Amino acid sequence: MFKSIRGTKDILPSEQKYWKYFKTNAFDLASIFGFKRIDTPTFESTDLFLRGIGLDTDIVTKETYSFTDRGENNITLQPEGTASVCRSYIENGMFNQPQPIKLYYFTSIFRYERPQSGRLREHHQFGIETIGSHDPELDAEIISFAWTLLKKIGLTNINLSINSIGDITDRKQFITELSQYYKNSGWAKNNCSDCIERISTNPLRILDCKNSNCKNYIKNSPNMISFLSEKNLKHFENVKKYLELAKINYQINNNLVRGLDYYTHTVFEIISDKDKRQNAMVGGGRYNGLIEKIGGNETPGVGFGMGVERVINEIINNKIKLPQKENNSILFTYLTNSSKSKAIEFNIIARKNNIESELAISSRSLKANMRYANNLKFSTIVIIGDPDEKLNYITYKELNTGDQKDINEKELIDLMTNAKFN
Repeated sequence: MFKSIRGTKDILPSEQKYWKYFKTNAFDLASIFGFKRIDTPTFESTDLFLRGIGLDTDIVTKETYSFTDRGENNITLQPEGTASVCRSYIENGMFNQPQPIKLYYFTSIFRYERPQSGRLREHHQFGIETIGSHDPELDAEIISFAWTLLKKIGLTNINLSINSIGDITDRKQFITELSQYYKNSGWAKNNCSDCIERISTNPLRILDCKNSNCKNYIKNSPNMISFLSEKNLKHFENVKKYLELAKINYQINNNLVRGLDYYTHTVFEIISDKDKRQNAMVGGGRYNGLIEKIGGNETPGVGFGMGVERVINEIINNKIKLPQKENNSILFTYLTNSSKSKAIEFNIIARKNNIESELAISSRSLKANMRYANNLKFSTIVIIGDPDEKLNYITYKELNTGDQKDINEKELIDLMTNAKFN
């Protein structure tokens, strides 16, 4: 028997209500905030991610699904959404439009990592990107969007962490100081295998280490904000001011750096209080050098990615009550072959009037069809008798109440076309 590949998951009909709830709220809010939808291909040139995300990031070195196609092209399944959106921004000349460009996406993401709750090898990401402005108000707007969305869908116990990692000049000075601390504090002699590699390839990432021993050293490590230039510190102070104006609570996390090389200035994460693993549901920040890295002009940008499976897990774990749409649905069944044509006709009329309806299978008995209607929670069952026997040959039964009556053809059509079902 075939099974889904490890790290992938079917989204079953019984789970679709949560996905619909999330998408409806996310897409509606994106429209309110002035974002337009973009869809990019599921796979891209491998070089896009090597240049954009960074050669030494865990995603590129350990987690990408990459292959050579039959045309000898190096291809990678999307490991994140931002690089593809930025590639589209350049390729389609969006820089010629009024700036900034505000885009949102919903896509599958592929990472070869250890499957865990809310993070599969194929998972889904909702993201927004604002490209073409360095205004700190836009950093705050991106964060505000993520915060507002999570609150809107009912997640109240969430925490926002922010930091600034400055620009290349700031980080160069900071990395020198961090490297000295790493060597002099004893960390270098008591570190993990990842930090041994990262200190030479991507020193900032040692601050993101989850190893318990490394965490003890991280607590006393240098503070990135102390190395920000006056201009970059002012940018961060303005981001904080705008968040405070929006009444969004935050905490400064001096060790927050994010795992992608393209980040500059503001970075942030939102986690749930109830997640013992403290995995971020949302992460993002500013990426002012990314578009230039992948072949565009120097162009600032800011955005986030939201792990949809993690958010849906939180919706379920928090027992958030989804809005209930009134169930108006009909199962049409019939007693004889001669009345089947009438049942087909009425089923067509129902669907034309946007009523969820279904034609019963002829091989089932009336009792079996009644059981089927109850199991699938139809609101109504309509039993078509013989139109030659009597005028009121249709039995109309509301399954929610048990009320039942015999009606004629005109009365049934009136019920389907008036406010009863619309």
